Amino acid sequence: MIKLLIFIVVIAIPTQVFSKQTWQIVTESYPPYFSENLPNNGWLYEIAESALKTQGINSEAEFTTWDRALKLLEKNRKNAILGAFYSLKRNEVFYYSRPLAVAHSGVFKRKESTINFDGSIQSLIPYSIGKEDNAFVSQEFTRNRELAITSTKSLPTSLYLLQQGRIDLVAGTKEVGNYWLEHSKKKDSDNNKIEYLSPDLASHKLYLVVSKSNYRAKEYLQKFNRGIDIIIKNGSIAKIMKKHNFSNQKIAEYINFLKENEGI
Repeated sequence: MIKLLIFIVVIAIPTQVFSKQTWQIVTESYPPYFSENLPNNGWLYEIAESALKTQGINSEAEFTTWDRALKLLEKNRKNAILGAFYSLKRNEVFYYSRPLAVAHSGVFKRKESTINFDGSIQSLIPYSIGKEDNAFVSQEFTRNRELAITSTKSLPTSLYLLQQGRIDLVAGTKEVGNYWLEHSKKKDSDNNKIEYLSPDLASHKLYLVVSKSNYRAKEYLQKFNRGIDIIIKNGSIAKIMKKHNFSNQKIAEYINFLKENEGI
């Protein structure tokens, strides 16, 4: 009986060690940064994956709703979330990696519309605005109770309502909105009738986060951040971004961004 128990323990050890070397990363689709419909799950996911591989860690991605992703991480059902914005509330339950990218929030309009937007939230009050439910634009946008907001299930849904003239504006992420407009299955001219308005309402750094309730959380982030340093130095980041059709200038700007935000 004792020999049998020893055999079972010995057999179980390699399985346990292997499982610890695979991270389960959860997030929602956020093209062009990451999405299950993008090559290699998108350029930012591939960078995260490459950083982990330098530490002997494999990764698997699950794309779901943002609310579900947060719940899965809080319950330690997953190792990390990719693409979280920073907030004081989230900082209470998650540890943040170094910043990995930047997204810009603002408003889209129909080109034919006259919108008197000066960059302030106050200038948006006269208009009807579509916004994906639970999407974060800015603190000032969230706190303003005078805005006429129409909640939708997704940013593409909001953009469709804008195309149809059922709302005046759409509030959302510039990069994601432009991606959907450029890659919409509708190949007509409707998508060309929408434009993003400057200036941005806010900019948000994207992070990889882990749950503070995970006793290995700090170790996880140390390994991940170390991996980012390695793939900057060995040229892997440049190769990944080149594969995803970034220009040499954009690649250089991104690498400088990572270096400037090292240790933050």
